[in-house]
Amino acid sequence: MLKKIGLVAFLLLLGGGGWFAYTWQQVTQLPDWYSSEQTGAPLEPSILLSSQVDDLSELDHLAFQLQQKVDRALIADPSGRQPTPLVKLTAQELNQFVVTALPSQALNPKVLAAVKAMRTEIKDSQVTTGVILDTAILPMEQLPPEYRLAVKGLLQSFPVLQDKEIYIGIEGQPRLQQGKVLLGENARLVIGKMRFAYADIRDRMQIPSTALDKSVTLQLGQLQIEDLDFQDRLVVLKGKVNSEDSPQNE
Repeated sequence: MLKKIGLVAFLLLLGGGGWFAYTWQQVTQLPDWYSSEQTGAPLEPSILLSSQVDDLSELDHLAFQLQQKVDRALIADPSGRQPTPLVKLTAQELNQFVVTALPSQALNPKVLAAVKAMRTEIKDSQVTTGVILDTAILPMEQLPPEYRLAVKGLLQSFPVLQDKEIYIGIEGQPRLQQGKVLLGENARLVIGKMRFAYADIRDRMQIPSTALDKSVTLQLGQLQIEDLDFQDRLVVLKGKVNSEDSPQNE
């Protein structure tokens, strides 16, 4: 009987070890789009490399391009009656918006140097956005508090992710509700090629949901965003104009 129990325990140990080994392998995998970029393959428009955003003037240029798109949408109403403005962004433009909307503390040159690439995809009313992060050179003390909390929880849960390039992403169907950007109950945190539900984030990684669903005011140029929707592979931003900054008042 004891021998049988010992055999069962041994098999369970092997099974558990195999599961951990599989998980460890999956979370350290980098996405195919980044591997292709390193081989010199043509770069997807929806991918931003660190060399494209490692200077504040480059970020200002991206923000200016997005603002011009908003201005064109606002000027499109010659009657003077301002309807609810609609601005449609491609995955490439949404990727640029995500970068330019980062808090100023996250735009520190040393932080940006650790972000090797960023990609956003819009498909089937779902947004997937993520970064390749080099944890070996990431200056933890210079991250915004909520970012530092999330990264520390991640590295404590998966020590294998330390001192290497890793992929971290979020996928879901974002919506705005009372000033909060919410990804919904089906949102997933993507680490390497593994996907984790919010419950896993909260319970296993000790990262509070508030670190992801943070109250923010979204603004794109003169457009204060109040709602968003999806149309094919586009995200449609709806909002109101800050009248003092409107192109019609210049």
